[in-house]
Amino acid sequence: MQRTLIIHAGERLIKRENWLVLQSEGIEKRVPIDDLFCVVIDNPQMVMSTALMTAITGAGGHVLFCDEKHLPTAILCPQSGYYRPYRILELQLLIDEDFREALWAEVVRAKLLNQAKALMIAKCQDKERLYRLRQLAQQVEAGDKGNCEGIGAKMFFRLMYGADFIRMRDDGINAALNYGYTIIRSTLAKLLAAHGFNTVLGIHHINSANYFNLVDDMMEPWRPLADMWTDLHHEELLDGTLTKEQRTELIGLLNRIVLFGGRRMKVRAAMDRYVASLVAAVEKKDVHCLRFPELLPLAMEKEDE
Repeated sequence: MQRTLIIHAGERLIKRENWLVLQSEGIEKRVPIDDLFCVVIDNPQMVMSTALMTAITGAGGHVLFCDEKHLPTAILCPQSGYYRPYRILELQLLIDEDFREALWAEVVRAKLLNQAKALMIAKCQDKERLYRLRQLAQQVEAGDKGNCEGIGAKMFFRLMYGADFIRMRDDGINAALNYGYTIIRSTLAKLLAAHGFNTVLGIHHINSANYFNLVDDMMEPWRPLADMWTDLHHEELLDGTLTKEQRTELIGLLNRIVLFGGRRMKVRAAMDRYVASLVAAVEKKDVHCLRFPELLPLAMEKEDE
């Protein structure tokens, strides 16, 4: 079973045979490298061996590095892919404007529907605006020329966190959102690269200085996972600093359960199938091959067998 390992303390991380070894004050702790889905380095003083980093990524894991404020700042992803990376890149380069716009419309529609579901789970009482959010999802045009995504985001944040909420303000709610979004982003970055996509080449985001334009496109329907956790814990988020326990819970969003293709599965498994559906959509030039997650309340549930 793959696991996410969070390193809060310790002095040195090394590879010994096929084990990750954490050394701290003369004590060693070991984890099998093949069991690792993600390693979060939340201790800037940690010394790590190149051999270990190579082994983790070689086994398909990724590494997320945090700064002194515990904010994720860098991602180390594996370069080895699932299959035919050159073929996927060829197809990605051949995507025309019409198909990009059609893909983006599907992504925006799925995001709006998941935002509406998140508000329902949060027991939003404003039925009129909740209906309006669902209505926006049905009005998305190719390329989202009417900016339904932007209109929906403004409506969603106010419904979820109150009329006075300001996105990107330096407070606890925004700190939790930023941290949760980064966890989602890093996982999708790894999976998109593993399936052969060049993450610079987005379908909507086109920032020439952004290595992860495609990631920023494809993560949109997954953002409400972090939104729901933040809503559940907003009374504990008193300032802009997250506790170790809160950071650990946000990283644990990858192990929560969502519906994907009618089956309950962990987020990280659903994300892999999501990216695989993007491969199918690009190969067949059919946006209807793209599949999206459906949110469930953030309670631990069993996966479908």
